[in-house]
Amino acid sequence: MEISKMTSCSDEDFKQIEALVGVLSSSCKADRAVLEEVIAQENTHLFVARDKEKGIVGMATICCFTIPTGRHATVEDVVVLPQCQGLGLGRRLVEAALSYLRKNGKGYKVGLTSKPSRVAANALYKSMGFKQKETNVYNMEIYDCGDILSTLHLK
Repeated sequence: MEISKMTSCSDEDFKQIEALVGVLSSSCKADRAVLEEVIAQENTHLFVARDKEKGIVGMATICCFTIPTGRHATVEDVVVLPQCQGLGLGRRLVEAALSYLRKNGKGYKVGLTSKPSRVAANALYKSMGFKQKETNVYNMEIYDCGDILSTLHLK
């Protein structure tokens, strides 16, 4: 099994990422344009686990950003196909992302979130040294309003 940073996306790669997104969340759908954007971004890095026969069987993304309180990174979308879970791939994917940050030569405060129902994933993150914070996580979706804004002449 090889863990590597994804630098391009074939049609077959996209189908496999699409399957992983489905495992991660039944309400999310993979979008080829968004995936291409992720791969092209300078501060977002997608790591994949590739099996010689099965193709991409796991992924993890690390997003880096700098704000007034310092350099931060978040680990996102860590997922392994169910038939490949329990082989240490989640750990290897997160380690690859953290290793990438360490090689960068800058210090980062790294965070991640995980649903409480993902018992194995939460145990993994704790075993890797992540500490659980007491915090509230809030989400808001901002949709592409380009068409609405142009209609209202607000662009």
